[in-house]
Amino acid sequence: MAPNRSDARVELAAILSTALVGTGLPVQAVYAYQPATFNGESPVVTVSSAGAQHPSLTHQGNMATFSYYIHVFVLYSDADSGWTESDCETRLDLIEKTIFDTLIANRVHEGYWNLLHQDEPSNAISVKIGGLEYRAEVITVVLEVYS
Repeated sequence: MAPNRSDARVELAAILSTALVGTGLPVQAVYAYQPATFNGESPVVTVSSAGAQHPSLTHQGNMATFSYYIHVFVLYSDADSGWTESDCETRLDLIEKTIFDTLIANRVHEGYWNLLHQDEPSNAISVKIGGLEYRAEVITVVLEVYS
């Protein structure tokens, strides 16, 4: 039976949530999907499925490769709260570092994936969501899973 992409996505989001959300940590919420709105939350991280490949049987069993997008969204500025463009960029950098520290610590996660690695350089852009401007960074990761 083929591995389930959904199980690994939800687990990856849970691991990131533990590392990123809570008192003194840099993110307000981690979602295991791409929500339509953030309901005033910022920064937010999402984990969404990007693709799958089920190439063949190997000596280790059925192998699948799952790709995921980790999106980081940080509100660009907010004059009412004093949140500045500089605060945004600094927080985006901190979140990126924390995500990669977490990914390095979880390159292998028994029962979910045999190897995790980055697929390509991340890409930081500006986007508007719900009329608000965010800095957004997209990190593409690949999980190799054997069943």
